[in-house]
Amino acid sequence: MGFLITILILSLVVVVHEYGHYVAMRRNGIKVLEFTIGFGPSLYSRTLKNGTVFSIKPILFGGYAKPVQDGPESMQAATRWVRFKVAMAGMLFNSIAACVTLTALTYVTGKMPVVLHPFVEWAPAWLIPIVVGILGSFVMWLATPPLVVYLLVTSLGTFAEGVAGPIGIVHMGTQVIHQGAAAGVAPTLGEVVVNYAFFFYMLNVAIAGCNLLPIPPLDGGFIPTLLIEKFCGKYAKPVLQVFQLIGLALFAALIILCFYSDIARLISGKVLGAQ
Repeated sequence: MGFLITILILSLVVVVHEYGHYVAMRRNGIKVLEFTIGFGPSLYSRTLKNGTVFSIKPILFGGYAKPVQDGPESMQAATRWVRFKVAMAGMLFNSIAACVTLTALTYVTGKMPVVLHPFVEWAPAWLIPIVVGILGSFVMWLATPPLVVYLLVTSLGTFAEGVAGPIGIVHMGTQVIHQGAAAGVAPTLGEVVVNYAFFFYMLNVAIAGCNLLPIPPLDGGFIPTLLIEKFCGKYAKPVLQVFQLIGLALFAALIILCFYSDIARLISGKVLGAQ
């Protein structure tokens, strides 16, 4: 059950992200051909009034918003400002979801991430959950790229231990159900709901923050791409090609690091629970 709930939560976080892109595209005149939840053959499909095909597919491991590729309503025809807004929208929606979730959890439980304690001491009690929600979502989102760079420069080993690939994420999700329970005592339904809500919050922050890294094909890669297009003039195309190659190499290195971290945990028994 823990595995299934983890997959559903991860899929929901990705859908939140893609829905942000979808809303931004629709609001800025970009035609969206398809908005899909899951992968595989369609279980349910419906054409919306705006022409977008909405589909639900059986492999609930994410989703996507597919814009038209050519013509005046395509991403290619959009201005740099519109493309920037579309790129940022997915991360913004994840941060909004994280903010709402963490604010509600702080109100309900009276608890907050320990790292935020020093930053909310000034706030009156009624305001603390809101401050915690903002700091733990939007501020964490924007702080992720410089934090990643700092950890890579100062402590690569610590960074490698902290990252997780698909195996690590699923493991964390399946273990959430046991958090907060007394030794030998099963957690209550309320504890399970709170734990999974916090897991949903953490995944939203992680996806928003990691996508802000300025490397393609992550959303943050659009920021330097747009700057290159604007300021490099006739040299923009070759500069972009070099930038994209470097970005893909860095992205591949990050993926390899995540899988290495997962494999290291498997070997050490931290994922399998071996003693």
